[in-house]
Amino acid sequence: MVSKNNSWLILFCIDVVLNLYAEAIQNIPLIYITKPLLMIFLGFHFYFNKATDSSYGKLILIGLFFSFLGDTFLMFRETGARSQLFFLLGLGSFLITQGLYFLAFWKYANGEGYIRNHPWISFLFLTFLISNSLFLLPDLPADFKIPVLVYSTIITLMVLSCTNLYTIIPNAIFVYLIIGVLLFMCSDTLIGLNQFKKEEIQIPYPRIAIMSTYILAQFLIIKGSIKLLLAKNLLGTR
Repeated sequence: MVSKNNSWLILFCIDVVLNLYAEAIQNIPLIYITKPLLMIFLGFHFYFNKATDSSYGKLILIGLFFSFLGDTFLMFRETGARSQLFFLLGLGSFLITQGLYFLAFWKYANGEGYIRNHPWISFLFLTFLISNSLFLLPDLPADFKIPVLVYSTIITLMVLSCTNLYTIIPNAIFVYLIIGVLLFMCSDTLIGLNQFKKEEIQIPYPRIAIMSTYILAQFLIIKGSIKLLLAKNLLGTR
């Protein structure tokens, strides 16, 4: 018998296959049905694993809700005269998601962490932030420059705060989280390149690349968070 929490995960996996298939053949009605359901199914899987009894869990769950909003807004970014508005709304929704993930990781560390003792790690991510921003800025519309810079800063902080958990949490759990946030950064980088650098950089199957890295990122973050919050030696300590 399939438990309630596993049933949501099964629905999520089925929806992933259908969504990627829809993206591959550009079946717009199927995309509109499957894409918003991704974070709904994943959110219920997270919730029914009783992973929302802490501030960390609540922040992650609210982040999934804003991811759902971001997915929905970005579906309409290439349609009609309001495409730029939908893009900015999607960008804003994911900015909130990553801000919430940043807070969850940062609060869990509670002033401790790997980066505090190894501050030079920050410069690696700062280098990426500056180089990526300088690469995109010349091709960004004027109204997009500040939002994209803010967004890039927040996602960099999210990755940094996750990296900071190294040595604080078990390595097996840390691997889930760090790969997840790096894939999230990768997916967002692909969106930026495909949106503003399409003529210079041709990404093979961009929709599949963006969605597959994004879906796997969210799954790994949620999987790692469930393992973190349900581990007997950590539950209730943060």
